[in-house]
Amino acid sequence: MSEKLNIILNGKKVTGEKGETILTVAKRNGIEIPTLCHDPRLEPYSSCFVCVVEVEGMKGLQPACSTRINEGMTIHTHNEKVKAARKTAIDLIVSNHYADCVAPCKETCPAGVDVQGYISLIEKGLYSEAVALIKETNPLPAICGRVCVRPCEAACRRNLLDEGTGVGIDYMKRFAADFDLASATKYIPKLEPKTGKKVAVIGAGPGGLASAWFLQQKGHQCDIYEGAPAAGGWLRYGIPEYRLPNDLLQKEVDNVTELGVNIFYNKKLGDNLSYKELNEKYDATILCIGSQRGTLLGCDGEDADGVYSGIDFLRNMEITGQKYDFSGKKVVVVGGGNTAMDCCRTSIRCGSTDVKVVYRRTEKEMPANPIEIHESKLENVEYLFLNNPVRVNKDENGKLKSMTLVKMELGEPDASGRRRPVPVEGSEYDIEVDYILAAIGQKTEINFLDDINKNTANGELKPNRWGDIDADQTTLQTGIPNVFAAGDGVTGPATLIEAVGQAKIASRSCHQYLSGEELKPEPKEFISRKDNFREQTKDEYVIRYQQQMRHEMPTLDPAKRLNFDEVELGYENENVARTEANRCLECGCVEYFTCDLKKHADEYGAEQNKFEGDFNEYNLDFSHPYIEIDNNKCVLCSRCVRICKEVVGAGALGLVNRGFDTYVAPAMGESLTETDCESCGMCISACPTAAISENVLFKPGPVKMDTFDTVCNFCSVGCEITVHHKGGFVMRVTGKNGNVNKDGNLCRFGKFGYRAINDAGRITKPLMRVNGKFEAISFDKAFDVISEKVKSGANKNAFFAGARLSNEDIYLVQKLARQAAGTNNISSFHYLYGGEAYANNSMGNVPFDQIKDTNKVYLLGSEINMDNGVVGFMINSANVPVELITEKEDSKMKKKVSSVCKVDSYYNFVKAANHYLLSNGMENAMFIGDNCEGFEEYKKNLLAESYEDLCKKACGCQCKCIENFAKDYNKELNAIIVFSEKEISAATSKELFHLAMITGKLGKTANGLVSLKEKNNAQGIFDMGARPYTGVGGQCLENKDFAAKLKQVWKMDAMPAKIEACMADKFDKGEFSNLFIFGEDPVGCAVDKNDIENKIAKADFVMVQDYFMTATAEKADLILPASLPYEMDGSFTNTQKVIQEFEKGIEPACELDSTQQIIGIMKKLGVNGIANSAEAKMEAIKLL
Repeated sequence: MSEKLNIILNGKKVTGEKGETILTVAKRNGIEIPTLCHDPRLEPYSSCFVCVVEVEGMKGLQPACSTRINEGMTIHTHNEKVKAARKTAIDLIVSNHYADCVAPCKETCPAGVDVQGYISLIEKGLYSEAVALIKETNPLPAICGRVCVRPCEAACRRNLLDEGTGVGIDYMKRFAADFDLASATKYIPKLEPKTGKKVAVIGAGPGGLASAWFLQQKGHQCDIYEGAPAAGGWLRYGIPEYRLPNDLLQKEVDNVTELGVNIFYNKKLGDNLSYKELNEKYDATILCIGSQRGTLLGCDGEDADGVYSGIDFLRNMEITGQKYDFSGKKVVVVGGGNTAMDCCRTSIRCGSTDVKVVYRRTEKEMPANPIEIHESKLENVEYLFLNNPVRVNKDENGKLKSMTLVKMELGEPDASGRRRPVPVEGSEYDIEVDYILAAIGQKTEINFLDDINKNTANGELKPNRWGDIDADQTTLQTGIPNVFAAGDGVTGPATLIEAVGQAKIASRSCHQYLSGEELKPEPKEFISRKDNFREQTKDEYVIRYQQQMRHEMPTLDPAKRLNFDEVELGYENENVARTEANRCLECGCVEYFTCDLKKHADEYGAEQNKFEGDFNEYNLDFSHPYIEIDNNKCVLCSRCVRICKEVVGAGALGLVNRGFDTYVAPAMGESLTETDCESCGMCISACPTAAISENVLFKPGPVKMDTFDTVCNFCSVGCEITVHHKGGFVMRVTGKNGNVNKDGNLCRFGKFGYRAINDAGRITKPLMRVNGKFEAISFDKAFDVISEKVKSGANKNAFFAGARLSNEDIYLVQKLARQAAGTNNISSFHYLYGGEAYANNSMGNVPFDQIKDTNKVYLLGSEINMDNGVVGFMINSANVPVELITEKEDSKMKKKVSSVCKVDSYYNFVKAANHYLLSNGMENAMFIGDNCEGFEEYKKNLLAESYEDLCKKACGCQCKCIENFAKDYNKELNAIIVFSEKEISAATSKELFHLAMITGKLGKTANGLVSLKEKNNAQGIFDMGARPYTGVGGQCLENKDFAAKLKQVWKMDAMPAKIEACMADKFDKGEFSNLFIFGEDPVGCAVDKNDIENKIAKADFVMVQDYFMTATAEKADLILPASLPYEMDGSFTNTQKVIQEFEKGIEPACELDSTQQIIGIMKKLGVNGIANSAEAKMEAIKLL
């Protein structure tokens, strides 16, 4: 037993075991100590000093990852001294972290919408998922996609390229939102349980709608009171329909009310709605009143008849439903913002052919969206830049006659950064005008102050110095504790997205208030920025990125715009949206949600500019097909270098230079592809940041993914994995600490093999060959066709179950053959030739976790690093001598082993070794006597053969090599032979079992054999009875007791009488008329493809069930769409007979999953009783 030690950890007495580190003991006791360089799979490194702790009596602070506990040790893990030291360590690390945590587009968005995230989802066609991500922070994406001022696009680094514009963010948002609105399964957020709290929201504009959206999801009942007859606020009453159609606006309003939000119209606070009533009915109030009172020109004569506020002009048209008649009239719009654009373009639609915009600066300084300016010019709006109204001239009846303008010139910049316009002396002139629309500003009406203040007992609602509602800038709580405010009513006239951003803050604070929590603003987040180091320049981006021009938004022909039809028509199709998504430069980090450095930087309040000075900048390395290296994000923890060397044994990575200039690079080459890299991805799993990450085929993004755990469906090791996906699109796979891979390690197949899941070439419907071409048919018709073929004659049919199928499906295929079709012609191409000799390969296997206890490992015919990498990691980590016995001159294992024995024939090598041992009386007679039958006959037959001939065939007469192996293996106390079925024959496999028996090692601890099957469920072929002469559990069909049990469970009068010893001969001769192949591609997997293809062609009818159009499927007459293991329930049995169950993680791509299809075929043939895989499993158990 391990020695127990008593220590004091943060004032609490705890126990640990001798040899344990402080980090290990702290973690077991629920204390998280931050670390960057530690990996439990590796020995402590102590390079980052983020994990330091204080140990009383020891000088200085100690790294928790490498400091072992001692009896009586007193440790402090989180005192102020420790926290300060950790912050300093992190500050130093981030001071040389030339990388962006977040893309500029997200940082610039007032609502903090994850632009890069939803663009990555749009690129994958996940539109509803993209909308769901947007609506986490902005519930009005279809509206924003039309009328947002797009600060994100202004910040887009694509602007640094010579393309004229950034990424079309708003256009893509609009496309996804419109797609979702039209979907039968549009996104609807989940609501938390009702709290019993009620909130009154004043105003159904963007701020009010957003506040209600967020709070309703928290379980609070929200009621909106709107002074106008319809919802939308300025969105409806200030933005013309040619930009924002009312029916579209209403759809997004409906999305809010569908959550249970009520809207009461024609209710104006301070008028026909009193705060007294609200205070009695509601627990809190949010004021989202907007800023909708228009202002005039501020010059003499502005009271003339014909001068309007632009705000009033637009509002009146919406309220009355009547447009102004400006036919033959001259209209001047004063202002340079989006309201001015709406006024001038609306004036054109009201019949004027003479519309001018007067703006006191140049076009460059106009705050309006450049697209709006461009479109207005197409509609024949004229511009008078560097002009400003001086006075309005009216006739004797007070009617507008003309306007006096003064020319301006630009002086010094003002507070906004724009150059201040200065009048040019003596430049005044008059222009004739019939109507003036002043679009120069808005004011907030807060005439309800007295009503609120006289009906509240706690606090006071006050205006600020600009006449807007006074509220705390960080929480948006007003002077009255249960009253909050958001939007233009707080900020003054701003933008839609700013109102939404404010609503997010106000609703968060309101939720805290209703929950009885202290009001706290969103915690300050650490954000690493390249701009903190230097300005991003055009030159570097032009070199780094290929030019790809923005796809322009299709618009209504300018000649057809004398109406209020929507001008911007939306992207033409999905391909356009996805193409535009690919213009995104992926500025933000894909590990935003998982980065350990960011997590610790957030916790300790890291400051990137605390230690200013030199920093390193590196180019990204995308040369490897699976792995990308970004040394800008590297923290020099060396975990990638160490795991590649110590666990994988490849040594493909190394550290270059020393000190400040150190960086990670491929060892002995410019690219990882030039090294001994095995593409296992273990370096990615070790990296605490995104310095080494996956080089994916799709557009990555910082997206919170859904996950499910399952079993890897590639090799036979049976590693458990966690699949990370969004909407069924798999974005990564990570290792799970599983039954077999206890440390979560994965090989290249488990790590990167998921890419096929996303392949658009999946077969999703049954396909029937008609006149040489495949046509989609229904499952019912497909089952009819199969049923008719099966009925043509029992023994004309042959059924094949692939080694990648689940146990349940293999069981059902053999049941289909025997019970429904009446034949024992059931096998697997995987074992069709010589499978009998492989049947015992999983018997007496050395458990994987005993590999570490062996003294020597022999690899025979196994490219284990490439085919079964995780077992290779176990062998490499055991740190014992490894001898490779191989037929291959170019074996990739040669560099990873202690010694190599080159042979010509595995079979003759093992057989010669057995001969040598027996001929010299070196067998373990006692073991053989207790565990073996037929030994004497085997010995007699073997010794009758020529030892010299066996040696010659094995190694070209090099008997010494064979003898050394035989003696070493025999005398080694703990020795394991690891072999792969993929590389050796069935006969060789049999001789290896003889060798293990002869030496007395078979089945002993850390001794004997490790057999590695090729496929994930090759063992299931034997266990589930997919053999012509054996049933479930490998029981012989000729066994009367088993046959009786089969008849009883299956409720059959008689079993198929004919039992073939081997189906291979009949297949080769073309004696099967109908082939039913489930989950196999014998043509694609064959060494001699033409031979297998010709043999399959002898059949009259071929049915294949598979995921893709494989080489075998191409030869089929009927194809059924197979389900991926992730789309169904089931189990696999690994090479060591460990049964591991898995559950459906994503929805099937086809109407019926594989199991349901087999059940459906059986029903057509009159076999009922099993409804799903669980029932199939239970029935199989009954037969054991």
